[in-house]
Amino acid sequence: MEWQPLGSNLPIRNNFLSRWIGRAVLRTMGWRVEGQIPNRQQLVVALVPHSSNIDFLLTMAVLWGLGLRAVFMMKHSLFWFPLGPALRYLGGIPVDRRSSQGLVEQMRDRFSAQPKLVLGITPEGTRGGATEFKTGFACIAAAAKVPVLPAVLDYQQRTVRFAQLIEEVSDVGAIVDRVRLEAATGRARSAR
Repeated sequence: MEWQPLGSNLPIRNNFLSRWIGRAVLRTMGWRVEGQIPNRQQLVVALVPHSSNIDFLLTMAVLWGLGLRAVFMMKHSLFWFPLGPALRYLGGIPVDRRSSQGLVEQMRDRFSAQPKLVLGITPEGTRGGATEFKTGFACIAAAAKVPVLPAVLDYQQRTVRFAQLIEEVSDVGAIVDRVRLEAATGRARSAR
């Protein structure tokens, strides 16, 4: 598999060892990456589907293999010692899904304050049983005026596919529909 060289606008993790580890993990697991990450300073990456704990390992392997520095939101209950400091180091942001804490505004402000930021979110919000996408990822993108990049995990084909960038982010419903379509396209490809 040929790895995409990242553009200079993206937040880059210049660490040869982590790149080697990420690529080795994907190679060992038999996974590959398709598509490109656009050379943008800021992105919201919508990872679909979120169906397994392995999703986290795959995501970290792709990030490390590419050399991309990203942050991601996870349920706050995972941030206990000693796991919490490790998750924060990897880019984790604890989120209490039970509280209405103005998360959209917090992330909009973070995008305003950080010129290079890639935020990964799972629209389903949970590993199992979610039938509808949560709109938070699209609300964050719309509030921060940041494009959305769908990333589709295809377990049948063992592929992480970066779909076409969603640049028009003023309509939250349209963003969710596009990401849902990409997820459905990934499932249809797997069924073949």
